[in-house]
Amino acid sequence: MFRRLRQFQVVTSALLISTFWLTSLPVRAQDLVGVSSITGGSVFVFRAVVRGAKRVAQAFKPSRSKAQKAESAARVKKQYETQAKANPNKNRETASDPGKLATSKTLPAAQAAKLFAGVGEYYMQRHELDNAAEQFRDSLSLDANLASAKLGYSQVLAMQGTEKQDKDMHDEAKSLFLEALKYDARNSAAYFGLADVYADLNQTDDAIANYEKSLEIDKGLTEIYVPLGILYFQSGQVAKADDLLSKAIVNSPGSAETQFFLGLVRSSQNRNEEALAAFQKASTIDPKYAEAYSRTGDVLAALKRPQEAILEYQKAVAVKDDLFDAWVGLGEANYDAGNFADSVTALTRAKKLRNDNWEVYAALGDAYLKTPNFNDAASNYNLAITFLTRMKDFNKETAADLYSKVGFAIGQQCPINQAKFQPCQWPSAIKALEKAVEMSGKPIDYTNLGWAYFNASRADKALKNVADQQAKLALAKENLQKAIDANPPFLNSVLQNYGAVQNDLGDFKGAIETLSKVVAAQPDWAFAKYALGSAYFMVADYTNAATQFRSALVNDPKYVAALSSLGSVEVKRKNLKEAKAIVEQLRAIDPGAAAGLEQEIRLSGFKK
Repeated sequence: MFRRLRQFQVVTSALLISTFWLTSLPVRAQDLVGVSSITGGSVFVFRAVVRGAKRVAQAFKPSRSKAQKAESAARVKKQYETQAKANPNKNRETASDPGKLATSKTLPAAQAAKLFAGVGEYYMQRHELDNAAEQFRDSLSLDANLASAKLGYSQVLAMQGTEKQDKDMHDEAKSLFLEALKYDARNSAAYFGLADVYADLNQTDDAIANYEKSLEIDKGLTEIYVPLGILYFQSGQVAKADDLLSKAIVNSPGSAETQFFLGLVRSSQNRNEEALAAFQKASTIDPKYAEAYSRTGDVLAALKRPQEAILEYQKAVAVKDDLFDAWVGLGEANYDAGNFADSVTALTRAKKLRNDNWEVYAALGDAYLKTPNFNDAASNYNLAITFLTRMKDFNKETAADLYSKVGFAIGQQCPINQAKFQPCQWPSAIKALEKAVEMSGKPIDYTNLGWAYFNASRADKALKNVADQQAKLALAKENLQKAIDANPPFLNSVLQNYGAVQNDLGDFKGAIETLSKVVAAQPDWAFAKYALGSAYFMVADYTNAATQFRSALVNDPKYVAALSSLGSVEVKRKNLKEAKAIVEQLRAIDPGAAAGLEQEIRLSGFKK
């Protein structure tokens, strides 16, 4: 489904036939083939949306947990300290015992300054940072230009900054790192610490610049490849991310985080099999890595393996029940697998986690539409519209699509309402589709508005509101004509609706001309042949009517309306044997329709 997330791609239309008017009204002999029962077959045109894996969740920037950041920082620190021990800075003082400070008063200032710097090194080795800082400050008070004191003090300040950073005291840490760089402009640890602060503050450009500076000064700090590579990926610099994370994976193949982010890089490059391997490796290394399971599901969904994706998403939410991306992915994968009720369940959970995300509401509307639960579908589409249109510069084409689906869902609820002796809500459907037209002005929305007016006119006819029926048919024709004038790729769908309107307006010759074009272009559309046969019937051209009804039945042998109408044709043509044969065919698939045709035969004056 749902993948997710991402602006919807509007491509060639898909269509759905609103057939409920064909069977909802009683069949009577005197108007068996009248406009009430037989000249329907209107078409609703959908924007065909490419459902990619995780259409919602992909919109969110991948992030690192606090634990991952701490682990990464610890690895860099360890690498830095290891290198410092292996290659000590010759410009630093040798550690001196604090007991020697008693002689400092008798020493010249320059020698005393070196002594204080040596004692600072002593305390620093024991991680007594406050004492170390004090000794270095005393040293610099005696000799402000003593290089060894500056280097030592810069190192202490960087270590103090790291302690503050570990406690999320970002402002204090930042001040200490900047102070450290005043005393040693090549302190790679200070640059790294400063980069960590900027990363936590989401100041990505500054973080990248400082990581790069740290690595430039000390090329041996290869552990920086991971946090820097991740920042490159998060900022959209995929090639640089690829370079660093590929190097990092060679050094640390057992790092779940490195495998995970390398998987993200590969996924963004559409190297899905490699991405899949990396994500699976990450979750193998760390079985509690919920995000790795979730992204494994993303790749499997992209590879059109939704059943496997479902299993991965289920692992993700079992580990981390509040992982929004995984619930969305689970909803989308279940949708793609045809498990619509499960899709509703998963997306409902996602909605509770983020109740202001328009894409989740839209995806939930899609799932409800399939269950089918048209009222809840319309409700969620409306909520999607509410949150989408609150956004600055929202995509009006997307809004039009949502309004269009609202109108469709309301229309599909009509036969359910009829069964409960409740009115259809066509005015609400029309209002939604008018908003779609307002948002896009596209022929697809004029087509669907015409569809709604046509079907609303049917409701008026059922209530014998002739004036209202005619007014709505006129509006249907007007909107469909606008769509026809635009010559859209789905023109045959528009013409189908236009022909249905012509039939209901009594313009049967016009309907024949229109629907003949549709049938010629779409030979598989049984409903179009049915509507054309209806028009022929109304002008008493029973031969052509029979031809079209029979042709419709070739496409769909159980097309009750076409079979019943063929029976009516045979009654008109006084072919009693054929009519009775059709009664028997109907009896097997729709006893009510069979009874209706039998009644028509009796009323026609045929004798047994």
